[in-house]
Amino acid sequence: MDGLMKYINRTTRCSNFFRAQQLADSGISGVQCVYLLRVGRNPGISQDQLAGQLYKDKSVVARHLATLQQAGYIRREPAPNDRRVQQLYLTEKAEALLPRIFDVFAKWDEILTRGFTDEERELALNLLTRIYMNAEAEVQRESSAQYDQTRLQSSEISEQTVKENTK
Repeated sequence: MDGLMKYINRTTRCSNFFRAQQLADSGISGVQCVYLLRVGRNPGISQDQLAGQLYKDKSVVARHLATLQQAGYIRREPAPNDRRVQQLYLTEKAEALLPRIFDVFAKWDEILTRGFTDEERELALNLLTRIYMNAEAEVQRESSAQYDQTRLQSSEISEQTVKENTK
């Protein structure tokens, strides 16, 4: 039996490809749509916060944001309380594109559920939501465990340094 991830991954790739095709004239990739939507919902979000919300590597997010900024879709402003942190905002160009992005997402939802009854659509959404909630809980649990391990190692190193310096 084929695993669930095979179909989730293939659906994700098809989704990104579809969005890229639909928005080809804008220069936005299928993946970058999600960045614009997230920044639009959270004006002033930092790059690190965006990476965390999207479960993406910070360097990947940085590259996508650089491309979006160069294309005139986002702007960065230093955070008032920490000039090292860059807050992200949509430009007018991006704001003008949002309705079209929403339409592309709605069209894709219709395509994915073509031939489904209303009950099947609701069931599919409920099952996918549960899958996502399980995945998110596990990622957060793992992240928390890694954070705790890093803090423990850091604490042990600090204690060792103190002992060595007090000899």
